[in-house]
Amino acid sequence: MRPALATARRPIEAAELIPLAAAGRQPLFFFGTLTDLDVLAYVLQRPVDLDDLAPAWCAGFRRARTAGGSYPVLAREPNGRVEGRLLRRATRRDIARINHFESGEYRAELHLVVTADDAMRPAWLYLGLDHLAATSEPWSLATWQDEHKPGFFTACDRWMADCPDAG
Repeated sequence: MRPALATARRPIEAAELIPLAAAGRQPLFFFGTLTDLDVLAYVLQRPVDLDDLAPAWCAGFRRARTAGGSYPVLAREPNGRVEGRLLRRATRRDIARINHFESGEYRAELHLVVTADDAMRPAWLYLGLDHLAATSEPWSLATWQDEHKPGFFTACDRWMADCPDAG
């Protein structure tokens, strides 16, 4: 299937959280704060090997700022395209930590994404729950880094304090 045909695709699978069984089998697609390497390493509590990351994009969405928040949400847009990063070899622990980080505001879906070599592959991503409204304002990583990243790590410590480890 050509990447242009991906816009009409429905999720391959949906779940409240990314299944731990996806570890090492299915990549995770990040489109927001987790595309910042400092943030990703902080959430995972380990260094991130750049060989485990790859550029990718997902069709049928736009990246928007959340109402009342500094972070993004994907909003369905038939001709939209959202650039992001794949974490290709997430461990069970990585998935557990990312699930905890995203829980309460997002749900997981398996979608086809397009990689830098125009290959289509399934990857897990998070879509906002109904209460997480998208604004018409596009979300920018650079703007978030300038305006919100300095306070992020203290807030992240509170969010992740009760995160169970999954090995």
